Amino acid sequence: METPTTHCKEELEMLNLLKELSTVLGTALNSLANQTPKSAESRYISDAARSVNLASDGYILLREAMRVYASKLMIRPLIDVVIKASAVVTKKGFLFRVAYTELQEMKKLYEKNPANEAAANETLERLKKRFLEEAGYPIECKQVNGRYTAEVAGLLTAYDTAYRIYCEYTHSALRAVRGSLDTTTDPTDTSMVIWAVCTMLNQLKIHTPAVVPDLTAYNVRIESAQKAMLEAWGHKVS
Repeated sequence: METPTTHCKEELEMLNLLKELSTVLGTALNSLANQTPKSAESRYISDAARSVNLASDGYILLREAMRVYASKLMIRPLIDVVIKASAVVTKKGFLFRVAYTELQEMKKLYEKNPANEAAANETLERLKKRFLEEAGYPIECKQVNGRYTAEVAGLLTAYDTAYRIYCEYTHSALRAVRGSLDTTTDPTDTSMVIWAVCTMLNQLKIHTPAVVPDLTAYNVRIESAQKAMLEAWGHKVS
């Protein structure tokens, strides 16, 4: 089968929308310069949005270069950070548990010995102290996993469908490598990236001092473009 050298007009429209929204996200992030985050969660949302912005830039470059398979590798990290960011702003104290989980994972990189254990405990105490700068911040030394994070975020459907599908690409599952998932994912790849960018724009607007414009006009364009894209792939859209 000959590899396509260009995208269909519907995909090009989706990519143009994504490029516009990525620019909006970049501008919103720039507006945070010299701003003081109002909470640990606010700072985390800024970092998460920056991560989404960087990954979406990579996706655009790969997709426009017709490196479609490679572009799919950018999508699972986007879904992951959006789910985590949504959980962080949904449940107070969840951010500490995320940090605690990451610390436990980091410990696995080092040899188990008293010196390293003592260093890890010191890091944990500094972490607690930092979070307790906000009076009454809930400290719970319990790890979190992906599914529980999605449950807290209210995004279990995204976790059980889109996240799991794109995990197949991230982990080089044979059916992903052989292209068996392409007809399912090709029409929705760019939509997923747009979803991630728009979600983080909304999170920035609510939880940070970032300057974010009204996205209503974009939402109308996105809905129209997504419908056209699905119809171009033979899907019935009501």
